[in-house]
Amino acid sequence: MSQRFCAMVLTALVLATASAACSGHTVPQKTARITVDNNTRTSQAVSCTQLQWLLTMDISATPAHVRAVLNLQADKPKPESVNIDNFNGFSGIADSGAGSAQAAFAHDTYTITGAAQQTNPDNPNTPTTATFRIEAKC
Repeated sequence: MSQRFCAMVLTALVLATASAACSGHTVPQKTARITVDNNTRTSQAVSCTQLQWLLTMDISATPAHVRAVLNLQADKPKPESVNIDNFNGFSGIADSGAGSAQAAFAHDTYTITGAAQQTNPDNPNTPTTATFRIEAKC
């Protein structure tokens, strides 16, 4: 009986120690901070997917949605495309055909800056641009 009691006490101590060790551990949450034309939103609705050398970030900041694709093959990330949809009424792109974008990676955060272009409904031949900054932890 005393061996059974000692085994139960020892098991309880092991479980208590293991649960105490786990309770201090937190899983880092994916977050993003998006600024378009000096309007900033923070989102925790961030999805990051990597397929070979391409990292795709999908960020929802209701009602806005931002999708950025980065090429990670070189020494520093290179933006392939940035798509901004309905961010304070602005919807534009930055890719090889329109706008501009640069990217960096430091302290577990990707930072993408640049200017996105959108079609001007009043004058389709003259696009409008908006500066942007995306900071995302993936």
